[in-house]
Amino acid sequence: MDFIKIKKIIILVLALPVLFLIGSSISTFINQPDIKDINIPDMTDFSFASTQGSLEDNSKNIQNIPSFDYKVIGYRSGEIDSSVILKKGNKEFVVAKGEKLEGVYELIKVSKDEVIFRNQEKLYKIENLVGNNL
Repeated sequence: MDFIKIKKIIILVLALPVLFLIGSSISTFINQPDIKDINIPDMTDFSFASTQGSLEDNSKNIQNIPSFDYKVIGYRSGEIDSSVILKKGNKEFVVAKGEKLEGVYELIKVSKDEVIFRNQEKLYKIENLVGNNL
């Protein structure tokens, strides 16, 4: 075996990836990013005006909030993972702790005695009768 030929083959094998990496580095320096102008509206252009009609509509919407008459039909209580199964009319809902019931009421606490929901600042408590023979 000729030591010089082996040395040239090893240098050639190592030189090919080096040349490729140098070429790709040069191409990234040559290519410039395409910067696009984004038109963001000025925050001082907004105006907040309310009319009597919109206030009446809001009061009608507040009166149309459905009543909170859910019944607990099952629950899973724990430190980390709690959930509850509720029934209202002929609909059943499964809600985990931290999720919202019908997008409105957030489940806060599940225990063997009660289930607590929150809608903004109001708390709703449901007595948990599952497992109790009444």
